[in-house]
Amino acid sequence: MLIKPENINLNKIFIKYLDEKQYSKLQLHYEKLGKKERQLPAIIFYYACAITLNPSSNIKNLKHAHNLFEMLYVNNRHDLQLLCNMIELSFRTQEFKVVLPYVEEAYKINQNDERLLLGLSKIHLYLANLQESIKYYKILLKINPKSKINRDEFLTSLNYASGITQEYYLSECKNYLKLLETNKDLEDYNFNFNFKNLKNNKIKIGFLSSDFKTHPVSFFLKGLLLNFNKDKFEISLISNLHKSHYDNITDELKLLTKNWININSLSDSEATNLLRSFELDILIDLCGFFRGNRFQVISNRAAKIQACWLGYNNTTGIKNMDYLIADHNLIKKEEEKLYSEKVLFLPKIWNAMTPSDILPEIQKNNSIFTYASFNNFHKISDDTIDVWSKILNNSNSQIILKNPMPSSIVGEELKLNLLKKFIARGVEKKKFLFINRKKDFQDHLGLYNNVDVALDTFPYPGVTTSFDAVLMGVPVLTMKGHNFNSRCGESININLQMENFIAKNKDDYFNKAISFQKEKNSLQNFGKNLREKVLKSSLFDTKDFTKSFEKIILSLSI
Repeated sequence: MLIKPENINLNKIFIKYLDEKQYSKLQLHYEKLGKKERQLPAIIFYYACAITLNPSSNIKNLKHAHNLFEMLYVNNRHDLQLLCNMIELSFRTQEFKVVLPYVEEAYKINQNDERLLLGLSKIHLYLANLQESIKYYKILLKINPKSKINRDEFLTSLNYASGITQEYYLSECKNYLKLLETNKDLEDYNFNFNFKNLKNNKIKIGFLSSDFKTHPVSFFLKGLLLNFNKDKFEISLISNLHKSHYDNITDELKLLTKNWININSLSDSEATNLLRSFELDILIDLCGFFRGNRFQVISNRAAKIQACWLGYNNTTGIKNMDYLIADHNLIKKEEEKLYSEKVLFLPKIWNAMTPSDILPEIQKNNSIFTYASFNNFHKISDDTIDVWSKILNNSNSQIILKNPMPSSIVGEELKLNLLKKFIARGVEKKKFLFINRKKDFQDHLGLYNNVDVALDTFPYPGVTTSFDAVLMGVPVLTMKGHNFNSRCGESININLQMENFIAKNKDDYFNKAISFQKEKNSLQNFGKNLREKVLKSSLFDTKDFTKSFEKIILSLSI
């Protein structure tokens, strides 16, 4: 929310435009004024506000507004609210090279300003400078321990960073829990409805997510929905996704469920009361701490039993989150105490996917040995960069980096920042090939024909990207982890009986990556037969997975 600087004289006409959300009228009025560069700061400010708030503004418009705020700020460095407006716009334009020096300069003078600390944390998080981001966030929480501002984003970022213990992570989750409120306007409710598999009584399961669209969560969930025993289970999908983001995948999911419930516009109390009215036996959260979560609803208790699965691979620490669904490769028996939820173990793998009906032919096209990572760029930690740089510096090879996120989200500054880190470690620029997201899924899969070995990120490995890679005959070199999240790559390779592609540590990771180059021919032969093996594995056996999933659900009703 843009806030008016206190030292600017306000123009009543422009205030009226903004109050009534007539942003286009304000912009038109401004454009009709002569010699715009001579206008009072107040007029320029409100014009920039109108551009920022106007939903029809494009990137060019937003950059213009950013420039106007910058002009005002340069002439009034004490007005940090102007700087905050610049920070807000920088995330929408994906450009930080202008605003970051201003924020750093202002922070030196105003080290207790929470807005600046949050800005520094979020900017560095976006640029994949995880340690810097976490540093500033810790300072913010030290200044204001009760701050709820983007604490969920902080908890999410801890999964990406090296050196974070599960003990520390759980403690921070519990700190988050302390900040959740008890909603006073909740209706009285007694969870005494039946949860037994009777002849005429189905178990009601609700899946809660903000990602019921073209998203990995939907891809994995689809197989489960298709194979559920309809005589025993009644499925509801609870969406926290705004209707403007619905797409063809949303439509597909709607057809696979009896109840589609959208809570996006509801308050936490309203959403809780609504879900309770459906008398769900079990509510399964697919969000975790990612954007769009409704943890206050979970904390209120919206169903007799509540569990988390699929969308977030770690504990939540949330009150009334009863269960966490995982597999034995992800959480060791002695580690269960480090998860606030009771762990439900699936017998093979913690999720499975329905393969595409049409898969590109496996046909290698590369002459030089090629590594690749199609993981989210934010997963490329400094430790990962260290090892990858060592691999590239000690071999005749190249690497393809492709972020699965839309190019509209992945700005050039993030790419350049990553490249800068590699170059600082002595890697030649020519060894990198950055590729934008492919709209067509077949085109995306086809890129793997240019890849010999996929390099997994750590401590946050890939999941969907690893499923895609092995489906295209490309093995994934992953690293042993220390908790649920960091062991996902392990579980995938163990289920494929590909333990030789699991590195014990960074040195082992390097040695294995280098050794694969000497085995290029045998590696390609292995890859040609890998798809057949993969399609028969637990990764894509959604029918068997669903039976296992149903079994653990039924065990809760006894």
